[in-house]
Amino acid sequence: MRRVVVLVGVVLLVLLGACGTGPAAPDSGGEGGLALAVSKINAALDPAESLTTSYLRSFGAGESLAKIRPDGTVAPELAESLTATAPGTWTVVLREGATFHSGAPVDAEAVRASLERSRVLNELAADLVEEVTFDVVDPRTLTATTAGPSPYLDATLAHYELQIHNVASYAGLTAPATTADLTGPFRVTAFAPEQELTLERNPTWWGQAPAVDTITVQQVTDPEARAQIALAGQADVVDLLPPSAVAELRTAEGTRLQGAPAANTVAVYLNPSSPAAPALADQRVRQALAWAVDRAAVAEIAGEGLTGAAPSWLASNPAYPQADEQGFTRHDPALAARLLDEAGWVLGPDGRRAKDGAPLVLRLQTWGTEGPTGEVLQAQWDSLGVTVELSYVDNALVQQARERGDWDAQTAAFTTLGNVANLFAVQMGADGSGNYGRYDLPQVPALIERASAAATAEERTAAVLELNALHTEVVPAIPVHPRPQATAVSARVGGFVAHPLQYENLVQPGYTLDG
Repeated sequence: MRRVVVLVGVVLLVLLGACGTGPAAPDSGGEGGLALAVSKINAALDPAESLTTSYLRSFGAGESLAKIRPDGTVAPELAESLTATAPGTWTVVLREGATFHSGAPVDAEAVRASLERSRVLNELAADLVEEVTFDVVDPRTLTATTAGPSPYLDATLAHYELQIHNVASYAGLTAPATTADLTGPFRVTAFAPEQELTLERNPTWWGQAPAVDTITVQQVTDPEARAQIALAGQADVVDLLPPSAVAELRTAEGTRLQGAPAANTVAVYLNPSSPAAPALADQRVRQALAWAVDRAAVAEIAGEGLTGAAPSWLASNPAYPQADEQGFTRHDPALAARLLDEAGWVLGPDGRRAKDGAPLVLRLQTWGTEGPTGEVLQAQWDSLGVTVELSYVDNALVQQARERGDWDAQTAAFTTLGNVANLFAVQMGADGSGNYGRYDLPQVPALIERASAAATAEERTAAVLELNALHTEVVPAIPVHPRPQATAVSARVGGFVAHPLQYENLVQPGYTLDG
């Protein structure tokens, strides 16, 4: 199994000006304040908007009914208990006295309304609960029912896209929400989209009161600037530090290292309907590109040893060690070249591949922390005779290109931990929100049904591994490596627990502060 090293840089907190580019470094806000410098802040506060909820959970504002523990198991969160009471039914008992940040009670009807609103407005949430029916039993109890067995439903309800929010606070919105009426240990007090977020301790939270009074979160998009903030001790927690800064941070005074698996897979998604790269419609071309990737080299060069190879999409999930043996388990440029030859893309005297006079050209878009990965892939595919036009862009441009259908290849990383059957439905289902290339594979529905409804765990695992094998055969996306995670934490902060899911790491209610 691959394991990602999570860097915990213990640095003295000093109030200095920002180093590098980007906004001024965060101020801890005093003895009871916590300051974060992060790569990205949400653009909205409405938890029914896709990709908003992971940030709200990360910063301690939002909760789901359950959560994934660091070891990959599921634990209750806003729910007091989640119990499988029949093959297709889970009974959820809510915590007594829980309230939203506004003070409204968190009862079963409010939870049901929240889940239904997310289903309607959030495409990712809809994928997760497409066939789940929620019914209120009494003020503290509701049931989640599916047509067949649902052994993973507790993991589904732990997903960050299903955060529980007060629907009444979002009713009739004609403009972006200005509040986040959630249930977490911290509540939002001020918000500048994709710039800064401030929070304060929620006095009515159902759990033990956090030691932290206030939190300031500032977006610093430049990874090198975040590294300088970490080295200078200008923030208590700094996320997604660049691999280039690892060596210096490792040798910084008082630094310690802590390992944790990254339960996600960075992959290159391929568009078989691309108007500019029609070669991607040929499965042999997609397979050739995948076999030509030297994953160990990508992990070492782009990840500075913070990650490892992912030969298959599921390989980053610690619960399925068998996935390590599936897929692109070796670097095989000879096989890659043979597949391209068979597809008619012949290597010319100029070292470039072409077919019927047209060169094999691929546009690769990367964003976020995947810039170095794209650079290494560009070089590896260039040696195969494929010309790669690489661009590093904002995620908004990636999504716009996808919506237009005018894209060839894009990097993205999806969580592999949780309800694995549903996660594969997102990746490979005909209407899956992560099926960017809109592959329509007739085998997928039956395999997902088997993975969800088989009578034994062994049968479910077999179906999951068959889905994983199909993914590597069809290659809707080329798996490369788990996303590297490197987090710096100040010496004044105690209670940091490494987690395989980045959005579980940054604000934890059990933090202690030493002045």
